[in-house]
Amino acid sequence: MRAWSDRPFGPVTELAEVAAAGARIAGENGQSTAVYESAAHPGWLVKRYKPGSPEEPPEVLDRLIGLPAAMTPHDRALVDEATCWPVSRVVSDGTTAGVVLAKAPAEFSVRVHTPFGPPESVPLSLDQLVQTGREFYEARDMAVPDSRERLRVARNVLRVAALLERHGVVYGDWSYANLFWARGTGRIFLIDMDSCGLSSRPWVECNSWDDPAVRPGERLTVHTDRYKVAVTVLRALTGVRGRDPHPALDALDARLRAGAFGEALQCSLDDPPELRPSCGELLELLESDLDARPAGTERPPPAAPPSVLASPSVPAPPSTAAPSSPAAAPHIEDDPFERDPGAPGRAGLERYVIPLIIACLGALALLLVSGIVSALL
Repeated sequence: MRAWSDRPFGPVTELAEVAAAGARIAGENGQSTAVYESAAHPGWLVKRYKPGSPEEPPEVLDRLIGLPAAMTPHDRALVDEATCWPVSRVVSDGTTAGVVLAKAPAEFSVRVHTPFGPPESVPLSLDQLVQTGREFYEARDMAVPDSRERLRVARNVLRVAALLERHGVVYGDWSYANLFWARGTGRIFLIDMDSCGLSSRPWVECNSWDDPAVRPGERLTVHTDRYKVAVTVLRALTGVRGRDPHPALDALDARLRAGAFGEALQCSLDDPPELRPSCGELLELLESDLDARPAGTERPPPAAPPSVLASPSVPAPPSTAAPSSPAAAPHIEDDPFERDPGAPGRAGLERYVIPLIIACLGALALLLVSGIVSALL
Protein backbone atom coordinates (compact mmCIF):
# COMPACT_ATOMS: atom_id res chain seq x y z
CA MET A 1 0.00 0.00 0.00
CA ARG A 2 1.23 3.46 -0.91
CA ALA A 3 0.53 6.34 1.48
CA TRP A 4 1.46 9.93 2.21
CA SER A 5 3.82 8.86 5.00
CA ASP A 6 5.99 6.65 2.78
CA ARG A 7 6.06 8.88 -0.30
CA PRO A 8 9.33 8.80 -2.27
CA PHE A 9 8.71 12.32 -3.63
CA GLY A 10 9.47 15.82 -2.50
CA PRO A 11 6.72 18.46 -2.35
CA VAL A 12 7.44 19.36 -5.99
CA THR A 13 8.40 16.91 -8.76
CA GLU A 14 9.57 17.65 -12.30
CA LEU A 15 7.34 16.17 -14.96
CA ALA A 16 10.27 14.35 -16.55
CA GLU A 17 10.56 12.13 -13.46
CA VAL A 18 7.00 10.82 -13.74
CA ALA A 19 6.27 11.29 -17.46
CA ALA A 20 6.77 7.60 -18.29
CA ALA A 21 3.31 6.05 -18.04
CA GLY A 22 2.45 2.59 -16.81
CA ALA A 23 -1.14 1.36 -16.59
CA ARG A 24 -3.74 3.92 -17.70
CA ILE A 25 -6.32 4.52 -14.97
CA ALA A 26 -8.52 7.16 -16.62
CA GLY A 27 -8.64 9.37 -19.68
CA GLU A 28 -9.78 12.95 -20.03
CA ASN A 29 -12.15 13.76 -17.20
CA GLY A 30 -12.99 16.94 -15.35
CA GLN A 31 -9.81 18.93 -14.82
CA SER A 32 -7.44 16.17 -15.96
CA THR A 33 -6.26 14.91 -19.33
CA ALA A 34 -5.21 11.50 -18.01
CA VAL A 35 -4.46 9.50 -14.88
CA TYR A 36 -1.82 6.79 -15.12
CA GLU A 37 0.45 4.75 -12.89
CA SER A 38 4.01 6.01 -12.87
CA ALA A 39 6.28 3.53 -14.68
CA ALA A 40 9.20 4.67 -12.54
CA HIS A 41 7.25 4.54 -9.26
CA PRO A 42 4.76 1.63 -9.23
CA GLY A 43 1.79 2.17 -6.94
CA TRP A 44 1.80 5.92 -7.45
CA LEU A 45 -0.62 7.66 -9.80
CA VAL A 46 0.10 10.73 -11.89
CA LYS A 47 -2.85 12.98 -12.63
CA ARG A 48 -2.08 15.30 -15.56
CA TYR A 49 -3.96 18.58 -15.52
CA LYS A 50 -5.58 20.40 -18.41
CA PRO A 51 -4.19 23.87 -19.16
CA GLY A 52 -5.65 26.30 -16.65
CA SER A 53 -6.27 23.64 -14.02
CA PRO A 54 -6.49 23.55 -11.11
CA GLU A 55 -8.48 26.73 -10.56
CA GLU A 56 -6.80 27.60 -7.27
CA PRO A 57 -3.26 29.07 -6.98
CA PRO A 58 -0.48 26.45 -6.67
CA GLU A 59 0.09 27.55 -3.08
CA VAL A 60 -3.23 25.93 -2.08
CA LEU A 61 -2.14 22.55 -3.43
CA ASP A 62 1.28 22.96 -1.80
CA ARG A 63 -0.32 23.66 1.58
CA LEU A 64 -2.64 20.66 1.14
CA ILE A 65 0.32 18.41 0.31
CA GLY A 66 2.18 19.49 3.44
CA LEU A 67 -0.80 19.47 5.81
CA PRO A 68 -0.45 15.88 7.17
CA ALA A 69 2.98 16.76 8.55
CA ALA A 70 1.27 18.96 11.15
CA MET A 71 -1.38 16.39 12.08
CA THR A 72 -1.42 14.10 15.09
CA PRO A 73 -0.13 10.55 14.44
CA HIS A 74 -3.71 9.26 14.63
CA ASP A 75 -4.98 11.71 12.00
CA ARG A 76 -1.96 11.09 9.78
CA ALA A 77 -2.59 7.34 9.96
CA LEU A 78 -6.17 7.95 8.84
CA VAL A 79 -4.90 10.04 5.92
CA ASP A 80 -2.63 7.16 4.91
CA GLU A 81 -5.26 4.47 5.26
CA ALA A 82 -8.37 6.12 3.86
CA THR A 83 -7.42 8.78 1.30
CA CYS A 84 -5.40 9.29 -1.86
CA TRP A 85 -3.94 12.44 -0.35
CA PRO A 86 -1.76 14.39 -2.83
CA VAL A 87 1.93 13.91 -2.14
CA SER A 88 3.69 16.05 -4.76
CA ARG A 89 2.88 18.82 -7.24
CA VAL A 90 4.16 18.03 -10.72
CA VAL A 91 5.67 20.98 -12.58
CA SER A 92 6.85 21.63 -16.12
CA ASP A 93 8.62 24.85 -17.10
CA GLY A 94 7.65 26.30 -13.74
CA THR A 95 3.90 25.72 -14.10
CA THR A 96 1.70 23.10 -12.45
CA ALA A 97 1.28 20.14 -14.81
CA GLY A 98 -0.23 17.57 -12.46
CA VAL A 99 -0.07 15.87 -9.11
CA VAL A 100 1.09 12.56 -7.65
CA LEU A 101 -1.36 10.51 -5.59
CA ALA A 102 -1.44 7.09 -3.95
CA LYS A 103 -3.09 4.25 -5.84
CA ALA A 104 -6.07 2.64 -4.10
CA PRO A 105 -5.15 -0.69 -2.44
CA ALA A 106 -6.38 -3.90 -4.05
CA GLU A 107 -8.95 -4.54 -1.30
CA PHE A 108 -11.08 -1.74 -2.77
CA SER A 109 -11.50 -3.58 -6.07
CA VAL A 110 -13.60 -6.49 -7.34
CA ARG A 111 -13.12 -8.85 -10.28
CA VAL A 112 -15.60 -8.39 -13.12
CA HIS A 113 -16.24 -10.05 -16.48
CA THR A 114 -15.32 -8.15 -19.63
CA PRO A 115 -17.13 -8.68 -22.95
CA PHE A 116 -14.15 -9.82 -25.01
CA GLY A 117 -11.37 -10.57 -22.55
CA PRO A 118 -10.42 -12.05 -19.19
CA PRO A 119 -11.88 -10.76 -15.92
CA GLU A 120 -10.34 -7.55 -14.64
CA SER A 121 -10.33 -5.57 -11.39
CA VAL A 122 -12.53 -2.48 -11.08
CA PRO A 123 -13.00 -0.22 -8.05
CA LEU A 124 -15.76 -1.16 -5.61
CA SER A 125 -17.41 2.25 -5.51
CA LEU A 126 -20.19 3.66 -3.37
CA ASP A 127 -22.51 3.08 -6.34
CA GLN A 128 -22.34 -0.65 -5.61
CA LEU A 129 -23.37 -0.11 -2.00
CA VAL A 130 -26.24 2.29 -2.64
CA GLN A 131 -28.57 -0.38 -3.98
CA THR A 132 -31.73 -1.87 -2.49
CA GLY A 133 -32.41 -4.76 -4.88
CA ARG A 134 -31.08 -8.18 -3.90
CA GLU A 135 -31.04 -9.08 -7.60
CA PHE A 136 -28.39 -6.40 -8.21
CA TYR A 137 -25.96 -8.34 -6.03
CA GLU A 138 -27.09 -11.80 -7.08
CA ALA A 139 -26.46 -10.92 -10.74
CA ARG A 140 -22.89 -10.03 -9.78
CA ASP A 141 -22.24 -12.98 -7.44
CA MET A 142 -21.77 -10.53 -4.56
CA ALA A 143 -22.89 -10.97 -0.98
CA VAL A 144 -25.74 -8.60 -0.15
CA PRO A 145 -24.46 -5.93 2.30
CA ASP A 146 -26.29 -6.20 5.60
CA SER A 147 -26.88 -3.51 8.21
CA ARG A 148 -23.61 -4.25 10.01
CA GLU A 149 -21.54 -3.76 6.88
CA ARG A 150 -23.43 -0.59 6.01
CA LEU A 151 -22.83 0.74 9.52
CA ARG A 152 -19.11 0.11 9.16
CA VAL A 153 -18.98 2.10 5.94
CA ALA A 154 -21.11 4.96 7.30
CA ARG A 155 -19.06 5.16 10.47
CA ASN A 156 -15.80 5.32 8.50
CA VAL A 157 -17.22 7.98 6.18
CA LEU A 158 -17.90 10.13 9.25
CA ARG A 159 -14.42 9.48 10.64
CA VAL A 160 -12.78 10.68 7.44
CA ALA A 161 -15.19 13.61 7.08
CA ALA A 162 -14.54 14.66 10.68
CA LEU A 163 -10.79 14.52 10.01
CA LEU A 164 -11.14 16.81 7.00
CA GLU A 165 -13.34 19.24 8.92
CA ARG A 166 -10.93 19.36 11.86
CA HIS A 167 -8.22 20.60 9.52
CA GLY A 168 -10.38 22.99 7.51
CA VAL A 169 -10.23 20.82 4.38
CA VAL A 170 -13.20 21.22 2.02
CA TYR A 171 -13.71 18.13 -0.13
CA GLY A 172 -16.90 19.20 -1.89
CA ASP A 173 -16.94 16.34 -4.42
CA TRP A 174 -18.82 13.56 -2.60
CA SER A 175 -20.39 11.26 -5.17
CA TYR A 176 -21.07 7.64 -6.13
CA ALA A 177 -17.75 7.39 -7.96
CA ASN A 178 -15.32 9.10 -5.57
CA LEU A 179 -15.68 6.81 -2.57
CA PHE A 180 -14.42 3.21 -2.56
CA TRP A 181 -15.25 0.64 0.14
CA ALA A 182 -13.99 -2.80 1.11
CA ARG A 183 -16.15 -5.85 1.70
CA GLY A 184 -16.35 -7.13 5.25
CA THR A 185 -14.16 -4.52 6.91
CA GLY A 186 -16.20 -1.53 5.70
CA ARG A 187 -13.00 0.45 5.19
CA ILE A 188 -13.26 3.35 2.77
CA PHE A 189 -10.89 5.14 0.41
CA LEU A 190 -11.60 8.70 -0.76
CA ILE A 191 -10.16 9.68 -4.14
CA ASP A 192 -9.68 12.99 -6.02
CA MET A 193 -8.25 14.60 -2.92
CA ASP A 194 -6.07 17.00 -4.92
CA SER A 195 -9.08 19.21 -5.68
CA CYS A 196 -9.75 19.90 -1.99
CA GLY A 197 -9.69 23.45 -0.74
CA LEU A 198 -8.55 24.90 2.56
CA SER A 199 -11.37 26.83 4.33
CA SER A 200 -13.18 27.02 0.97
CA ARG A 201 -13.00 25.74 -2.59
CA PRO A 202 -14.61 26.50 -5.97
CA TRP A 203 -18.10 25.15 -6.55
CA VAL A 204 -18.30 21.73 -8.16
CA GLU A 205 -21.43 20.07 -9.50
CA CYS A 206 -22.19 16.68 -7.96
CA ASN A 207 -25.30 15.12 -9.44
CA SER A 208 -27.76 14.05 -6.70
CA TRP A 209 -25.50 15.59 -4.05
CA ASP A 210 -25.78 19.34 -4.65
CA ASP A 211 -26.61 21.37 -1.57
CA PRO A 212 -29.93 23.23 -2.10
CA ALA A 213 -28.64 26.04 0.12
CA VAL A 214 -25.74 26.77 -2.26
CA ARG A 215 -26.21 28.56 -5.56
CA PRO A 216 -24.15 27.26 -8.49
CA GLY A 217 -20.86 29.13 -8.63
CA GLU A 218 -20.68 29.91 -4.89
CA ARG A 219 -17.62 28.72 -3.04
CA LEU A 220 -18.02 25.64 -0.88
CA THR A 221 -17.03 25.46 2.80
CA VAL A 222 -16.85 22.92 5.60
CA HIS A 223 -20.43 23.92 6.46
CA THR A 224 -21.72 23.12 2.98
CA ASP A 225 -19.75 19.87 2.99
CA ARG A 226 -21.88 18.73 5.93
CA TYR A 227 -24.92 18.37 3.69
CA LYS A 228 -23.09 16.08 1.23
CA VAL A 229 -21.59 14.03 4.05
CA ALA A 230 -25.05 13.49 5.56
CA VAL A 231 -26.39 12.41 2.16
CA THR A 232 -23.46 10.00 1.76
CA VAL A 233 -24.08 8.48 5.20
CA LEU A 234 -27.82 8.09 4.60
CA ARG A 235 -27.29 6.38 1.26
CA ALA A 236 -24.63 4.08 2.68
CA LEU A 237 -26.91 3.07 5.55
CA THR A 238 -30.07 2.51 3.52
CA GLY A 239 -29.07 1.85 -0.10
CA VAL A 240 -31.74 4.35 -1.17
CA ARG A 241 -30.78 6.60 -4.09
CA GLY A 242 -32.40 9.51 -5.93
CA ARG A 243 -31.94 13.24 -6.18
CA ASP A 244 -33.93 13.86 -2.97
CA PRO A 245 -32.19 12.37 0.10
CA HIS A 246 -35.29 12.53 2.31
CA PRO A 247 -36.58 9.07 1.22
CA ALA A 248 -33.26 7.67 2.46
CA LEU A 249 -33.82 9.45 5.77
CA ASP A 250 -37.31 7.93 5.99
CA ALA A 251 -35.85 4.48 5.27
CA LEU A 252 -33.29 4.72 8.09
CA ASP A 253 -33.44 2.08 10.81
CA ALA A 254 -36.31 3.06 13.12
CA ARG A 255 -34.14 3.26 16.25
CA LEU A 256 -31.54 5.45 14.55
CA ARG A 257 -34.20 7.58 12.87
CA ALA A 258 -36.01 8.29 16.15
CA GLY A 259 -32.84 9.10 18.10
CA ALA A 260 -30.51 12.07 18.24
CA PHE A 261 -28.53 10.77 15.26
CA GLY A 262 -31.59 10.76 13.02
CA GLU A 263 -32.56 14.24 14.17
CA ALA A 264 -29.06 15.51 13.47
CA LEU A 265 -29.14 14.03 9.98
CA GLN A 266 -32.40 15.83 9.29
CA CYS A 267 -30.83 19.08 10.47
CA SER A 268 -27.91 18.43 8.10
CA LEU A 269 -30.38 18.22 5.22
CA ASP A 270 -32.81 21.00 6.12
CA ASP A 271 -31.05 23.61 8.27
CA PRO A 272 -29.00 26.55 6.94
CA PRO A 273 -25.33 25.59 6.50
CA GLU A 274 -24.16 27.49 9.60
CA LEU A 275 -26.59 25.54 11.83
CA ARG A 276 -25.78 22.06 10.60
CA PRO A 277 -24.12 19.68 13.08
CA SER A 278 -20.46 19.01 12.45
CA CYS A 279 -19.25 15.69 11.08
CA GLY A 280 -17.59 15.03 14.41
CA GLU A 281 -20.92 15.54 16.20
CA LEU A 282 -22.65 13.16 13.79
CA LEU A 283 -19.97 10.57 14.49
CA GLU A 284 -20.39 10.95 18.26
CA LEU A 285 -24.17 10.62 17.99
CA LEU A 286 -23.90 7.50 15.84
CA GLU A 287 -21.44 5.95 18.28
CA SER A 288 -23.72 6.84 21.18
CA ASP A 289 -26.76 5.29 19.50
CA LEU A 290 -24.84 2.13 18.68
CA ASP A 291 -23.61 1.87 22.26
CA ALA A 292 -27.18 2.05 23.60
CA ARG A 293 -27.58 -1.72 23.39
CA PRO A 294 -30.04 -3.89 25.31
CA ALA A 295 -28.85 -5.01 28.74
CA GLY A 296 -26.80 -8.17 28.60
CA THR A 297 -25.68 -7.65 25.01
CA GLU A 298 -21.95 -8.04 24.72
CA ARG A 299 -19.74 -6.35 22.22
CA PRO A 300 -18.61 -8.84 19.58
CA PRO A 301 -14.87 -9.43 19.17
CA PRO A 302 -12.98 -7.61 16.40
CA ALA A 303 -13.61 -9.11 12.96
CA ALA A 304 -10.22 -8.06 11.59
CA PRO A 305 -6.82 -6.85 12.83
CA PRO A 306 -7.20 -3.41 14.41
CA SER A 307 -6.56 -0.37 12.27
CA VAL A 308 -7.48 3.27 12.26
CA LEU A 309 -10.72 2.42 10.51
CA ALA A 310 -11.42 -0.76 12.46
CA SER A 311 -14.89 -0.94 13.96
CA PRO A 312 -14.83 -3.74 16.58
CA SER A 313 -18.41 -3.15 17.72
CA VAL A 314 -19.75 -3.93 14.23
CA PRO A 315 -18.63 -7.39 13.04
CA ALA A 316 -18.10 -8.15 9.39
CA PRO A 317 -20.99 -10.00 7.74
CA PRO A 318 -20.36 -13.55 6.60
CA SER A 319 -19.60 -13.69 2.89
CA THR A 320 -21.97 -15.61 0.68
CA ALA A 321 -20.11 -14.86 -2.52
CA ALA A 322 -18.37 -17.65 -4.36
CA PRO A 323 -14.68 -16.68 -4.25
CA SER A 324 -13.97 -18.13 -7.67
CA SER A 325 -16.96 -16.54 -9.40
CA PRO A 326 -16.16 -13.04 -10.69
CA ALA A 327 -18.76 -10.31 -10.57
CA ALA A 328 -20.40 -8.79 -13.60
CA ALA A 329 -19.56 -5.21 -14.53
CA PRO A 330 -21.37 -2.89 -12.08
CA HIS A 331 -23.77 -0.18 -13.13
CA ILE A 332 -22.42 3.25 -12.34
CA GLU A 333 -24.94 6.05 -12.14
CA ASP A 334 -24.39 8.46 -15.01
CA ASP A 335 -22.47 11.45 -13.74
CA PRO A 336 -20.66 13.45 -16.45
CA PHE A 337 -18.40 15.06 -13.89
CA GLU A 338 -17.12 11.71 -12.60
CA ARG A 339 -17.04 9.36 -15.56
CA ASP A 340 -14.37 9.12 -18.23
CA PRO A 341 -15.87 10.55 -21.46
CA GLY A 342 -13.33 8.54 -23.44
CA ALA A 343 -14.43 5.22 -21.95
CA PRO A 344 -15.97 2.74 -24.40
CA GLY A 345 -19.75 2.45 -24.55
CA ARG A 346 -21.82 -0.71 -24.52
CA ALA A 347 -20.11 -3.81 -25.74
CA GLY A 348 -20.48 -5.21 -29.24
CA LEU A 349 -23.61 -4.41 -31.24
CA GLU A 350 -25.82 -3.90 -28.20
CA ARG A 351 -25.88 -0.14 -28.57
CA TYR A 352 -27.17 -0.48 -32.17
CA VAL A 353 -30.11 -2.78 -31.41
CA ILE A 354 -32.72 -0.13 -30.64
CA PRO A 355 -31.77 2.14 -33.59
CA LEU A 356 -31.91 -0.88 -35.95
CA ILE A 357 -35.36 -1.87 -34.68
CA ILE A 358 -36.63 1.67 -35.18
CA ALA A 359 -35.16 1.79 -38.69
CA CYS A 360 -36.78 -1.56 -39.63
CA LEU A 361 -40.17 -0.48 -38.33
CA GLY A 362 -39.87 2.75 -40.30
CA ALA A 363 -39.03 0.85 -43.49
CA LEU A 364 -42.02 -1.48 -43.01
CA ALA A 365 -44.32 1.45 -42.44
CA LEU A 366 -43.03 3.11 -45.62
CA LEU A 367 -43.61 -0.07 -47.65
CA LEU A 368 -47.14 -0.40 -46.25
CA VAL A 369 -48.02 3.18 -47.17
CA SER A 370 -46.55 2.70 -50.65
CA GLY A 371 -48.67 -0.44 -51.13
CA ILE A 372 -51.82 1.34 -50.08
CA VAL A 373 -51.12 4.26 -52.41
CA SER A 374 -50.43 1.89 -55.33
CA ALA A 375 -53.69 0.02 -54.69
CA LEU A 376 -55.68 3.23 -54.67
CA LEU A 377 -54.13 4.34 -57.94
